[in-house]
Amino acid sequence: MSEQAPGRPIHVLFLLVSQSIGGAEIHAIALANGLQAARFRVSLAYLKDESDGADLPQQLNAGIAVFCPGVRRKFDVAALRKLLVYCKREAVDLVVCANPFPLLYASALRSLYGGPLKIVEILHSTEPFTVHARVQMTVLRPLFRMTDLLVYVCNYQRTFWERNFLSARCSRVIYNGVDLARFSNNFSENDIAAFRARFGFGDKHYLVGVCGYMRPEKAHGDLVAAIAMARARGTDVKCLLIGDGPMRKSVELLVRNGGLGEHVAITGLLGDVRLAVAACDVIAVPSRNETFSMAALESMALGKPVIMSDVGGAAEMVGSDANGYLYPKGDIAALSQRIELLADGARRAALGRQAWETVATRFSAATMVAMYAQVLSGLVAEGKVASHVLS
Repeated sequence: MSEQAPGRPIHVLFLLVSQSIGGAEIHAIALANGLQAARFRVSLAYLKDESDGADLPQQLNAGIAVFCPGVRRKFDVAALRKLLVYCKREAVDLVVCANPFPLLYASALRSLYGGPLKIVEILHSTEPFTVHARVQMTVLRPLFRMTDLLVYVCNYQRTFWERNFLSARCSRVIYNGVDLARFSNNFSENDIAAFRARFGFGDKHYLVGVCGYMRPEKAHGDLVAAIAMARARGTDVKCLLIGDGPMRKSVELLVRNGGLGEHVAITGLLGDVRLAVAACDVIAVPSRNETFSMAALESMALGKPVIMSDVGGAAEMVGSDANGYLYPKGDIAALSQRIELLADGARRAALGRQAWETVATRFSAATMVAMYAQVLSGLVAEGKVASHVLS
């Protein structure tokens, strides 16, 4: 394997766990598309042939190669061989891992590559909240130390992990970014009214939504309970749960038991959530465990004030009474109180405008891609990057 030829575009290979779409995958897709537009050559491999119904290749720009080596066990030698053949044939310069598991394969690739191959790990998680996650971080910790660059997505996360002695050769903070052109609230009043009507809501209803996969840590039940509490105190609020997932049945039970059947609706899995988010007046992010919420940033880009549990880097994107509200995680009474505050339409409008401004000035995809382009080019050209925080 030879050094990168002068004038040849840097070839970046993204490694994802699977086609299932979550925050890390959304981030990787946006970054891959942005780097290609910035004249990088970009490929993407999802290790496991698993999907939640999303069609990942359709969300990537034309010209980005996508393939699956078909990992069937924790360390699959046959899959590694396929990755190695591809990397050598296509002269990959740099592997970007979305979350820890792909780091195992990237590290093995580098040991077999026969030439320079830089590794970047983008870590989206903070405190491991499952036994599997804790074991994974323990096993992979030595590989982090050999990673050329460890990217954290917020300052809170970096502080947490450095206090827990996670290290790499270099580290940086680069905030997640949102494509402002894609997440633009240009839906007509008729579009929004028709969408609301599908779920039994009218134009004038105060509608609070939550957008995310229904997993335990996303705490959809906290929002349902807070809606019930606000309604009991006289706030005529409705709720739209955008998405699906393993907790759906338990959430539906909470809705029934709370007598909220006509006030709470669930969309199920949507291929495109933008209209659903735009149809809401406020977006809640009640997660018990979150690092730096893409759902919150996308909602803010659509001009929605957000109510977020104060976990992870939430305080780095939301300033209470500026562009939304924070509340202590798990505090249903506090969440309910924030919902009641935003029943005021004028307040919602003011905070929604500021939410958009926050994303446009600090968390745009253009800013994110520019930072990554600079860092990745430096890694390949110089073989090193200075360690400091980008914000």
